[in-house]
Parts: sequence; C-alpha cells; structure tokens
Amino acid sequence: MLEGIEPKKRRKYPCSVDKLLKQLDEPDVTILRDALDDPETWNAWALHQALKERKIFLNDKAIKKHREGECSC
Repeated sequence: MLEGIEPKKRRKYPCSVDKLLKQLDEPDVTILRDALDDPETWNAWALHQALKERKIFLNDKAIKKHREGECSC
C-alpha cells in the first residue's frame, strides 16, 4: 500500500525579501543587502521598522527566515 511513497517536492517561490530586492534600484539593493548581512547592527525588527518608515513593508519574520536560509528562495 505504501510502496513508492515520497515527500512532495517543495515548490520554489521567491520570498518577500527576494521580491523586494528585485524591485529596488541598484544603490538600494546594496544598502538592503548590507543590512541583511549585518544582523548585529540591524536585527530583524529594527530593519522592519526602518523600512516601514520608508513605506516599504517587509515583515520581520520574513527577514529572519531569509537570513537563516529557511525561506523559499
């Protein structure tokens, strides 16, 4: 009955961080990548708040998942 059982392949979708990076101009991409690569200076909540002040909505949980490699991209 269970012969050949396999887990479903995880579909790869761009995460919200990756989507945002593709929408930004190059100077902004560099700034955001630097912030993402520096969690000691920019914890996920602080980065979320700074982006929110600029009308860019990126959830802190999405930032954490992206940093930890747990997102879909």
